[in-house]
Amino acid sequence: MCLRNLSQEFLTSEKQVQLNINDSIDNFEHLIFNAGAGAGKTHALIESLKHLIQKHGDRLKTHNQNIICITYTNVATNEIKERLGNSKLVKVSTIHERLWELIESYQMQLVEIHKENVEKLLTEKTNELSKNSLFSDLNEDEQTDFKTIMINNKDSFRTNYNKSAQDFRNSMQNILSNSFPNLLNNIQNFKKLVSMIYKIENFTECIDKIVEGTDKKFKSVNYLSQYNDDILHKMIISHDTLLDYAFKIIERHNTLQQILVNKYPYILVDEYQDTHENIVKILKILDDYARKNKNKFFVAYFGDTAQNIYDDGVGEYIETLHPNLKQINKIHNRRSTYQVIEVINKIRNDGIEQRSIYEDSSCGSVEFYTGSSDNIENFITQYKQEWNINQTNKLHCLVLTNKLVAHYNGFENFYTFLSETNYYKKNWKNVTTELLNNDISKLGTIPNLLYRVLKFKNDLENPKTTLTTIISQDIYKKLNLEDVDKLLQLFKSIQGTNLQRYFISMFKIYSKTENENYKKIIKKLLNIEQEISCNGLNSYLISELYRDIEEGEEIQAKENIRQLLIINFLEYKKWFDFINKKEKEEVIYHTYHGTKGEEYENVIIIMENRFGLDKTKFSDFFANSIELSKKERYINTKNLLYVACSRAIKNLRILYLDDVSDFKNNIENIFDEVQEFSI
Repeated sequence: MCLRNLSQEFLTSEKQVQLNINDSIDNFEHLIFNAGAGAGKTHALIESLKHLIQKHGDRLKTHNQNIICITYTNVATNEIKERLGNSKLVKVSTIHERLWELIESYQMQLVEIHKENVEKLLTEKTNELSKNSLFSDLNEDEQTDFKTIMINNKDSFRTNYNKSAQDFRNSMQNILSNSFPNLLNNIQNFKKLVSMIYKIENFTECIDKIVEGTDKKFKSVNYLSQYNDDILHKMIISHDTLLDYAFKIIERHNTLQQILVNKYPYILVDEYQDTHENIVKILKILDDYARKNKNKFFVAYFGDTAQNIYDDGVGEYIETLHPNLKQINKIHNRRSTYQVIEVINKIRNDGIEQRSIYEDSSCGSVEFYTGSSDNIENFITQYKQEWNINQTNKLHCLVLTNKLVAHYNGFENFYTFLSETNYYKKNWKNVTTELLNNDISKLGTIPNLLYRVLKFKNDLENPKTTLTTIISQDIYKKLNLEDVDKLLQLFKSIQGTNLQRYFISMFKIYSKTENENYKKIIKKLLNIEQEISCNGLNSYLISELYRDIEEGEEIQAKENIRQLLIINFLEYKKWFDFINKKEKEEVIYHTYHGTKGEEYENVIIIMENRFGLDKTKFSDFFANSIELSKKERYINTKNLLYVACSRAIKNLRILYLDDVSDFKNNIENIFDEVQEFSI
């Protein structure tokens, strides 16, 4: 047994760190608290909240004030609530949830900001249309006539969208009466042109409706947290747009700044390094207002710059956006053995050098091996035996390629068909975040749609699911028991061994039933602009996954979509379980990014030169290639390696799949000895 005997000396110094934080809270000194991996950052955050409640709770209650604690994920929110206990004083939530609660009631101002945004996008799309070669070749009257014809035949365009190029061309020629023969020479360019016209029409109508002010639907902005895409012309925004709107409304309105500062004098931010810069800008605005008006106001950022591995996280840029923060660092490590700590200290190589809080910490092992991809399974098998891996003592394997994660977790076909679509080929950096993220809100538009449908199916099949999970509260409260039963029976009659058959069944019922509540719930579940049908869904999938494809590629695109949808539900279930972290095997495979915030007794890391399309990411790092042009890349690689290695509690092994002879000495500076793995 090890990691049991706490050092009294370090316990005392650890307590002093918390006292320093408490002192800053009491004196309204904004602070940034950096705690390396395993240092108990969440513990310090909760202790800070407890201090606020115990020392300042009565005053806050008297003035009807609250403490805000904003987190990066729902998982973190739930953990903090559970560990803190019930407290009406502290509002713990994700950033998006809290922002929406703060600004939702200011609809007049939100609608104005929304109108500005739509006007800006309308201008961009109008300019794009004027530069479109197909459209610009028409004279002014022809342009007007063409737009009118296509707007009047929107349903026909969408109905025929997924037909073969020739069938689509024939249907459009009938509509155009051969008036614009050249427009149909390239079907994909024609589709892009018409889609652009529809978007311009939607934006224009939205602005007109806002200005008229008679339609209730255009008097408020709605934020849908379960979706990851905007429908701006319908006044619906998603995550990133919410951050933008929140910043603008708070920046512009001093009254709102006053309300927020007076109502929430203490704001604590969890995992600050991953926080969007707009959040930090908002807090700086509130800080400036409080200073100017001599209000008591406190902001604390809890996190670790060395664990910033997401592109949209503020990272060390925080000190530029919000300067003059009091720095409090914590060096105590409560997670790992001495051997692991020694390695991760060398990786981060900054002002924070961790020490184990345990006197009996020298009981782990770290070893670095080289080998080939053929060695992976033998390497894992060896340590399964050596470490006695079983259901209660699991092995966690971190692999660089998403494809390997998908393969080992049993959803390789799903991953392949999605990642090889045009959208993900062009946006390959988004694959990890949008396909394999355990935070549902970060999933891409199509993975999010598929996840919602799988959850809907799973909820229906689970007898423990509450009815309001399946039937939204606004519909449920209007139904009697008989109506609820009929609706559930309709949902349960949706059948299929794969998603394609499931959707066919769903849409068949949708087209025949007279139950409007069924239609409302299915429409909200899918949340697509197109008609609720197989054609509409296919059109949506192609428009999202195969943007800007050339004519002739559409047949293959449709086939890929079909292959995606006919994957057996068992494979989809494995992806669904992976996203929800339902770990059933003895060996669990993760992406590097997917282990953020986790800790495991036994860790194997599979590493190589490349990462995604970056062929020399880790080889450049170990070669100390840190040219200014690549500084951000170097830091990101260092942080990624730090996060991966610091997951280990006791045993850590690295298997590097490429030749390291050119930078072997630099690896040994971190990991001591490089060994060759062989069976």
